[in-house]
Amino acid sequence: MAFKKKTQKAPESFHFEERGGPTVFADGMRHLTQEILNSFDARVAGVAASRHETVTMLRGFRQEMKNVHHELRRKAAELRRFLGNTESSRMRDFRALHHGIRAGQDARSRHLGGLLAGFRQMLFGFHQDHQAAASHWRSMAAALAKKRASFAR
Repeated sequence: MAFKKKTQKAPESFHFEERGGPTVFADGMRHLTQEILNSFDARVAGVAASRHETVTMLRGFRQEMKNVHHELRRKAAELRRFLGNTESSRMRDFRALHHGIRAGQDARSRHLGGLLAGFRQMLFGFHQDHQAAASHWRSMAAALAKKRASFAR
């Protein structure tokens, strides 16, 4: 069995003999060329529009970035100023607090020194009283011993 190969028929636009000869083919080619050019022009116009839109968007983005940059710089300067002002205020408050603490500490030290001095005087007074009493007891004991000795004789 032999297979017969099927041949495909060329599209109608290529059969110029059947439709009137070479002019129909040339007209078809002109028409196809015109469609290709129109399609190319449409794509170029689309690309140009996309490019224009992209450039416009990039300009807008760059301008917005400049605005953000300036705003951030302005806010950073404000923050530095604020921190500088509040730093001096905080340092002034800290110094006042520190001075108050030191003054309170000095007052407590003086008060404690006075208490200790009073305690020392009291102890010294007790010591002197104790020595005086001891001396008095010794002299009284000596006098009594002398009296006993005079009675016992």
